[in-house]
Amino acid sequence: MDKSALQLASRFTLPPNSLGYCGKNTAPAKFITCAIDGRCSGVEAELTKFIVLHPYLATLPAITGQAKFSYTNIEAYWLGNAELSKATLAHYSLLLDNFTKQGVPDWLVEELRHKFPKKFIPFHLFQILHVGVGRASGAVPFNIDTINNCMVRWGPVTKIAGDHLTVKLRSLKQVTNRYQLTINSQSFTYRLDFLPSMAVGSIVAIHWQQVVKILTPPEIAHLDYWTRQVIATVQPA
Repeated sequence: MDKSALQLASRFTLPPNSLGYCGKNTAPAKFITCAIDGRCSGVEAELTKFIVLHPYLATLPAITGQAKFSYTNIEAYWLGNAELSKATLAHYSLLLDNFTKQGVPDWLVEELRHKFPKKFIPFHLFQILHVGVGRASGAVPFNIDTINNCMVRWGPVTKIAGDHLTVKLRSLKQVTNRYQLTINSQSFTYRLDFLPSMAVGSIVAIHWQQVVKILTPPEIAHLDYWTRQVIATVQPA
């Protein structure tokens, strides 16, 4: 068990799981305990129940040569890293096979087999834009609001008041036939026990309106780079 990998996964999977969008209702307590206390028993099993995340984690070992739940693979999917540059269109076909094994609807898998991307990037934003947020599970509609809620957005904290903070946040907007990064200020509540070192100036990651992590400079660089790569690759339908 790679505890640091499971802690990273727990932070990013908790928000959609706690909203009932993916995974099982047995997972939130395990994710919180893992992220805060480092006690991660049962987390790997819970991650196998995520209808689109798990197929990516099952595909990434063929790209990275690392174990499914390694830090390399968890980081690649949620924040990006250099391993993503090794992905090929053959790996995209492998992902679709893993979608089928996971129970993604046949009609969607068949649609995706005829919708080959210009470049396969096994990164969370690629899933959101190319496959379509909510399309595998039917949990949410596919539109610019759910795209931004599901996207890992980031930015500096500009104000903190108790458990409320304001972030100058990088989000997406749709301009004619392309997506574009934009910046706006938004406010969120956060768990002090989840992020005890929070301070004005911290660069944080937001997922489904929840503050999940204070980012390091390399994480910021990777997230920014791979977000832009996906935007350049995937255009609105």
